[in-house]
Amino acid sequence: MGNKKAKIFNNLINLLKENQKLSLPIAVSQGTVKDDWIDYNGHMNMAYYVQCFEETSDFLLEHMNLGYRYAIEEQKGVFVIKCEINYRKEINLNEDFIISLEDLICKGKKLTVGLKMLNVGSETIADYQILNLNVDLQTKKSVPFSQMITSQLT
Repeated sequence: MGNKKAKIFNNLINLLKENQKLSLPIAVSQGTVKDDWIDYNGHMNMAYYVQCFEETSDFLLEHMNLGYRYAIEEQKGVFVIKCEINYRKEINLNEDFIISLEDLICKGKKLTVGLKMLNVGSETIADYQILNLNVDLQTKKSVPFSQMITSQLT
């Protein structure tokens, strides 16, 4: 059935402080492009953009109490049902970047998250839009977020 881990990736630094309010835009993570992430074109491969955005999403979900504890204790999970990435500029080996939360919408069963990767000059490297669905892990059916969750996100 797999290994239920609290953290899947370990490449970025979480910039969110405990109990910090999510006032947008807000820097969520920072990282540096690693050698393993560089493809034969000499820049970061697209798979690692997604990995960095997903690690950032994990930081965000944990911050909003929708991560590991939510899955284990409440038997609910936030499933990605659609994502879109737009590549704007190359990023290369050893370049530093920040990923910021630009948009967050929680309505009913859906959570939409907009993230942006920025270089040290604050230029947009890529942006990532994720549509998530709140799912009951026992029935595998979508369910509305609780009032407690929606009130903290709106």
